[in-house]
Amino acid sequence: MAVAYKKEEILSSSRVARSFGQVLADLSGKRRRRVVVVKNNHLEAVLLPIEDYETMAEALAILEHLEIYRFVQGRKGKKRRKTISLDALLKEQRLTV
Repeated sequence: MAVAYKKEEILSSSRVARSFGQVLADLSGKRRRRVVVVKNNHLEAVLLPIEDYETMAEALAILEHLEIYRFVQGRKGKKRRKTISLDALLKEQRLTV
């Protein structure tokens, strides 16, 4: 997935290293929404305020739960096959543990 970044959001890794305290202050003070770190002309990292990261992590967890829910709901309507014990499966496949 490609994300568009504004020019003012992009900083070189050396500049971030030299002024790390200021970068953090800008992020926590809401003067910057995010900082994109570039090294050797490649995007390497994105620095975010902790609140934004936590919001994204919560959203991802909700999406994962929805995916699991949809998977379970899809299986509910299907006809169940006969179950087989692990020992029987191992014996059938000629496997040992």
